[in-house]
Amino acid sequence: MKMKIKKFAVALLSACAMGACFMCGCVAKADTSYDWIISTIVQNYYYDIPLAELHEGIMQGGVSSVLDIYSDYYTKEEYAKVLASNSGNKDGIGVSYSFIPEGVTQMGSGVYVSSVVGGSPAYESGLRKGTFVEAVQAGEERVELHSSEDFSGFVSSMPFGEDFTLITDRGDFVMHTANYTASYCTLSTSQKTYSFAYSKGVRRTVEEDEGLSCLPEGAAYLRLDQFYGNAVSEFAELIRIYNDVEKCTSLILDLRGNGGGYVDVMCGISGIFAGQLNKTGSCAMTARYKNGSSTIFPISPADATRTFPAGGKMSVLADNGTASASEALIGVLISLGVIDYGDVYISDFPDNYLEFSHTQLKDCRTYGKGIMQSSFSNRDTGEVLKLTTAKIYWPNGTCIHDVGLTAENCPTVAADWNVTYSDEQLSRAVAVIYAR
Repeated sequence: MKMKIKKFAVALLSACAMGACFMCGCVAKADTSYDWIISTIVQNYYYDIPLAELHEGIMQGGVSSVLDIYSDYYTKEEYAKVLASNSGNKDGIGVSYSFIPEGVTQMGSGVYVSSVVGGSPAYESGLRKGTFVEAVQAGEERVELHSSEDFSGFVSSMPFGEDFTLITDRGDFVMHTANYTASYCTLSTSQKTYSFAYSKGVRRTVEEDEGLSCLPEGAAYLRLDQFYGNAVSEFAELIRIYNDVEKCTSLILDLRGNGGGYVDVMCGISGIFAGQLNKTGSCAMTARYKNGSSTIFPISPADATRTFPAGGKMSVLADNGTASASEALIGVLISLGVIDYGDVYISDFPDNYLEFSHTQLKDCRTYGKGIMQSSFSNRDTGEVLKLTTAKIYWPNGTCIHDVGLTAENCPTVAADWNVTYSDEQLSRAVAVIYAR
């Protein structure tokens, strides 16, 4: 971000005159793009920054030193890609990964797959998180992997639609880069797993005769990866399956590693839990701005056939990557009485993972992001500023910013790493939850 803003600041020195329009309303004409970015920050950033400091920060390329890490600048083209991705329309193979050197963990070393996007080419190939990629191969060319850059360079060089193979500790997986629609929700019982796949915009439910053996009879596990795209309708359909098909009586909601997303998606999923409590329309969260004003975001209505039953037993899994909309949803569930703090199980990571991920200060807690970002567009150029504009409060008045949910109020479960292939942490959590 720093490099991008620095380039932007240099370009502003020769910017031609242009008007400005905020997405939340029009403002007086700005003489240059530089004037527009300054006035947008001054009017909308969630606390005041001395003007001289703001000017100096932008011109020296250090905007990240005067704005928080969640604020950003996008060109028109960059922002179009952001919107497309957040709507669920993505390019690539659909994996997140890091390179783990030898000796860091007993799990192994190499390119470690930490997530696989539902509906992606990687997911369709059978690849799952927790896998180590040892090499990649296209035709006769085999590339051994010694860094994340080796992997990203190989994948990005492959033409769309041309097959290649990931050679891993779990076998070989054939895939190709492609445009795809992401899926964000998965439901499992002890016997079955339900997920979603998309083809030409049409969704189908995928039912597999393989579940999670650690789950007891009548229990279900629902994984929510992010608050984007079709997450609300997917979540609602899985709750229908939970109620009518599987006839389950308890639910574990997994928000580990879920960094959040859109407020409206969070409000929609909140409605699935609030529906049978007759609480739709009540407050999901309140945004408070620096000028003293506030906005209440209501819980969205939900289809009565796709709501979590009132009084149903529920638990939540969270970790130090559980942030923003995830923490807001937990706030709704606690405020409505669906769960209490004792039903939120937080990951307790080992020292080697905390050191590797540089998250020593966020052990045994959720991330602690209780602020909201809004986007503002320059009407004439299409450039966009994403700024932190407000602090967020739960319906019960709690603000968890820079605090998170902690082991002071919530139970913890030992984790071997942020992701493991067999998810031993889930098995530990299930044992604790159902022993209560």
